[in-house]
Amino acid sequence: VNAAGDSAQPLEVRLAAIEALGSLKTPRSKEVLLAMSKDNSTDFEIPALIALTSVDVNAAASFMGEAVHEIKDPQSCRAVFRSFLQRHGGATALAKVFASKAPPPEIAAVAIQVMNETGRRDEELVRVLTPVETTRKLSLADVPQLVAEVRASGNAVRGEQVLKRPELGCLSCHAVKGQGGKIGPDLGALGTAQPIDFIVGAILDPQKEVKEGYMVTAVTTKDGDDFQGYAIREDGREIVLRDILQNSTVTIEKSRIAQKRQTGSPMPSGLADAMTRREFVDLVKYLSELGRQ
Repeated sequence: VNAAGDSAQPLEVRLAAIEALGSLKTPRSKEVLLAMSKDNSTDFEIPALIALTSVDVNAAASFMGEAVHEIKDPQSCRAVFRSFLQRHGGATALAKVFASKAPPPEIAAVAIQVMNETGRRDEELVRVLTPVETTRKLSLADVPQLVAEVRASGNAVRGEQVLKRPELGCLSCHAVKGQGGKIGPDLGALGTAQPIDFIVGAILDPQKEVKEGYMVTAVTTKDGDDFQGYAIREDGREIVLRDILQNSTVTIEKSRIAQKRQTGSPMPSGLADAMTRREFVDLVKYLSELGRQ
């Protein structure tokens, strides 16, 4: 506590102390972190808010509702939203706060992007952050008609631009032509491997068929941490995951675990809701030609 608040301490010492306060999860650490979160005269309000999510996610969400208009740096926004998604109930707490006090559109876009690219899309939070749409959502019942539209009028050039839209997070997870992420399968030869109806269905319902090796294991600890990733190793004492949100390997002792389950593909449902029908058709056209050029 003293190190976190001592301005005479080096920057890295104070940041480490703030992180340690979050791991303590005590009333005193909550008190100190709340005070530091509200002090925008220093450079420690964002680290303090991130640490506060570990101590009391509802208190952190309440403060986020007040402070969100003051957070200008996109990287800080991303770090804060990641910390909420790492806590059990964090997305729900934010949705409750933002339902009564909406964040600026640019902040909402960052939150949705973080959810999409990490497989942590929470539909309740997305609804709060997304303007009401009057268009009908696409479903698996639309697959035959969509396939026909892709073949008749899909535009691969426009579809490539849809794929690159940051808010969708496609290239954060998938590699195409040697560029992109490694969370999901490489899409470079998708058009030669899968028919158009499969591609349409995989976007509309990512859980329908999960490719081998890409099944996510979700672990919730007794003190409220949420981890989701690919299981690397498990024995009677611990489980090791490649956590998608942290983009790192985490080791979780079995004695800490409250719940462990498989949740399917990290690709979130609802991505098509962020596109017009034309954009969806063009995207599928582009994907269906990958590997054929």
